[in-house]
Amino acid sequence: MKKLFLLILFVLVVVSGVYIIRKNPEDQLKKIVYPSEYRVMTYNIHHGVGTDGMYSLSRIVRIIREQAPHILCLNEVDFKTERTYRDDQARKIAAELGMEFTFARNLQLQGGWYGNAILSKFPIYFSENKLFVQRKDEEPRALLHTIVNINNKKLHFYGTHLSTDSLASAAETKELLSIVLDWGLTQPVIIAGDLNMTSTSQRIHEIAYYFYDLGSVITEKMNTYPSTEPVKRIDYIFTNDKIVPISVYVVDNENTRIASDHLPVVAKFRIK
Repeated sequence: MKKLFLLILFVLVVVSGVYIIRKNPEDQLKKIVYPSEYRVMTYNIHHGVGTDGMYSLSRIVRIIREQAPHILCLNEVDFKTERTYRDDQARKIAAELGMEFTFARNLQLQGGWYGNAILSKFPIYFSENKLFVQRKDEEPRALLHTIVNINNKKLHFYGTHLSTDSLASAAETKELLSIVLDWGLTQPVIIAGDLNMTSTSQRIHEIAYYFYDLGSVITEKMNTYPSTEPVKRIDYIFTNDKIVPISVYVVDNENTRIASDHLPVVAKFRIK
């Protein structure tokens, strides 16, 4: 009887699904393939080395999988360096999560490279990495730009990791805005990453003149660094007015406090 009941239930589900799709096949299939709400995440993974000194990409993957982002910015990603056992980190993380990816090689390091990565559940059909003008003795910084195709809409997604030096980050902020504004704001835009500045910084206010700082519109604590006892917010998600924010939060739990020295930020949104 139990098997018969399950069989009948299965048939009813299939029949009802076919009926719904037949009523309006194009719209219904789009809803199945493309949700109406999306999640974006930014996470400085500290090349997979946690606050306990252990290297583990699996911890990073588990944290990301639990949040199920559709688009993801990763900072401090290694590509075949000695310190991370020659792992192609962006590729490995993307493969585990079933996402497309692009990696920006910003700094040569230990026989490999170090930089930012963007991962997406949706097709990435454009990718470009713009290196900022490098100040003397400063680590090269850059802006990774992708265009993602979501339900036939173009979403411009930018990932970056700015300098810890205030003079360098000031120049980088101007370059960042110049690049993004040059592409225009007529389509949905998201800027994410570790900006190494607190929300009181003049440079953050400059970005917020053109874009919404999602972390500033909620009352709960949004501190992201250091992960063990977060006292400041330096990881951000900005959007333009083509994006409708629904919620934003910092993932602060036992796992995230160990996996990296930063806490990840997640935002849920709709596209106008």
